[in-house]
Amino acid sequence: MKFLLRILLLTCALCFTEAIISRSARVKDKCILDEIEGSKNEVSVTVSGRICLPWNSIPRRSDYFKNCHHNYCRNPNNKTLPWCFVMRKKRYVKEYCHVAHRAVKPTTMSPPTSEPSKQDTESTCGGRRLNRITKIIGGSRSTVESQPWIAAIFKGDGFICGGTLIAPCWVLTAAHCLPDGKRTSIKRYSVFLGKNAINETDSVKEQKFTVSEFVVHEDYDYTTENYNNDIALLKIVNSNGQCAERTDSVRTACLPPFQQKLPAGFYCEIAGYGRHQKGGFEYSRYLKQAQVHLISQNDCQNKYYSKDEVNENMLCAASGDWEEDACKGDSGGPLVCEVDNTMFLFGIISWGKDCSKKFNPGVYTKVTNYNKWISQHTGLPKYTIGSRYPQKD
Repeated sequence: MKFLLRILLLTCALCFTEAIISRSARVKDKCILDEIEGSKNEVSVTVSGRICLPWNSIPRRSDYFKNCHHNYCRNPNNKTLPWCFVMRKKRYVKEYCHVAHRAVKPTTMSPPTSEPSKQDTESTCGGRRLNRITKIIGGSRSTVESQPWIAAIFKGDGFICGGTLIAPCWVLTAAHCLPDGKRTSIKRYSVFLGKNAINETDSVKEQKFTVSEFVVHEDYDYTTENYNNDIALLKIVNSNGQCAERTDSVRTACLPPFQQKLPAGFYCEIAGYGRHQKGGFEYSRYLKQAQVHLISQNDCQNKYYSKDEVNENMLCAASGDWEEDACKGDSGGPLVCEVDNTMFLFGIISWGKDCSKKFNPGVYTKVTNYNKWISQHTGLPKYTIGSRYPQKD
């Protein structure tokens, strides 16, 4: 009897040991990235439209990610957004991913049954349907649904500048896009929204407007061309007396709160129809966009430019390899940054030394210095307060 009992105890011990070994093996085979809470998703495309590389294929990190055979975006270091590695110019670089769907806690209230407004409001700005289709200078060709706030400003039949729709009736652009200043004849200007190419017309996606009013910053100096206060407003209206209607190809970008800052290195996007190659004379015709990262004010004023060139009303941004930049024709267009899945307008494309030249980052009008000015001239304090920007607890 004692012999049988010993055999039984030994059998149980062996089974328990096998179970522990089996469980340990399963845990060991798991991808360490998939254990991060709130990071799991099946997105494998970055904000620039590039396809993520498999995690276990990254040199020097293959041991750490050896069980991660997928290329889904993850957030192991608790960044603003999930990210992944992509190949750019034969280098492995990190890029943020556009994770559109996030978990939302259910509410006890029933959703509204009324039809959504045909215009964006201060509480619906900053949304888009991401849709890049192929591979600004060095940037990616984009469909307007990816940058639905982009405005194309024409003088007569000629395209001159970009702009950003910040409210249904208002477009924000650069003051230097209106070289005649207060003497500007607004009858010659028109604004198009939802435009994929400046030399093509799509009656389904596009909305055309005349300019009923314009405001150039009173402290912009046309004589010195130092680009301080390079900001202007255009009030738009269509032939029916209406402003912009919200569609997939026409949306408003949100304004961040007054003097809101983002850290150096934060990735943002620029977009425009400007020149697409260095020294070129032709506009790209098609809407293009590029990813750039913000440069600290100290580096911008001391390392790349001087304090006489770049002041506190400006900010700098550049791509990591200096190959992607705004150029002539992109002026007035947006520098937008994604925060909590919402796009905020932090900069207006203003100036730079040459296009995409190494150690010469693009310079942008710092929009967050002008919330009060925008509110004063548009009468829209609800839009300029930045209510959609996430607040710290």
